[in-house]
Amino acid sequence: MTVPFIGIVADRKSASSGAWVDIPTDGLPHAYVAAIQEAGGGPLLFPSLDVHVDDPQRLLDLVDGLFLPGGRDLDATLYGSEAHPTNDAPLRVRDELEIALTQLARERAMPVLGACRGMQVINVALGGTLEQHLGDRLDLTPHREEYGTHTSHPVAIEPGTLLSDITHEAEFDISSHHHQGVDRLGEGLVAAARAPDGVIEAIEAVDGAFCLGVQWHPEERLDPEGIALIRAFVAAARTRARAKFAVRS
Repeated sequence: MTVPFIGIVADRKSASSGAWVDIPTDGLPHAYVAAIQEAGGGPLLFPSLDVHVDDPQRLLDLVDGLFLPGGRDLDATLYGSEAHPTNDAPLRVRDELEIALTQLARERAMPVLGACRGMQVINVALGGTLEQHLGDRLDLTPHREEYGTHTSHPVAIEPGTLLSDITHEAEFDISSHHHQGVDRLGEGLVAAARAPDGVIEAIEAVDGAFCLGVQWHPEERLDPEGIALIRAFVAAARTRARAKFAVRS
């Protein structure tokens, strides 16, 4: 069985271990890589560096699918806005790298899956915009009740979408932690799920390619819809890997 390689861009944060305190560290929560491995993929982490922004093609040459994880807010200037006071301090190089990889992956018809921030990256990469703080117009509690703690609320899945084909459910509960959301949809994207308050909770490509973003954290709630989503993504990457191997042979 072909194990597809899945590219993931790492964040940069301070970490401590023993006597080493607040050391700049490139990484991301293990739940992401563990979920991809459980789904049958082989995760490869890419550090957020200018050298990769300058040549994203070489990174995508190494992998069969692109996974965009959660994390800090995107730099608002990337979609023509000024930063909201509640926004995280951005890591611009990560934003630029993930956007470049997403755009190139779409050109190559490479499978793309985004979770939380990852969904927002897909939307911005394809020309969309973000609503920077949902709490300015609605009750934020269902989406993020307490910073650092996941909440849960139902999402309604649009029939006839890729997400519907994967989950076989009209509605289910998800693991949520966000304060931003999709505003104007990017080119070639459609809403695939919504929260009860109307917030877009999933987007996907209309051209039939596997390009799917969910506003929730499937890696935090794997049974059953979460793992089904990641397995479908890995299966699409595996199909691509096998086709690439067949051409080389």
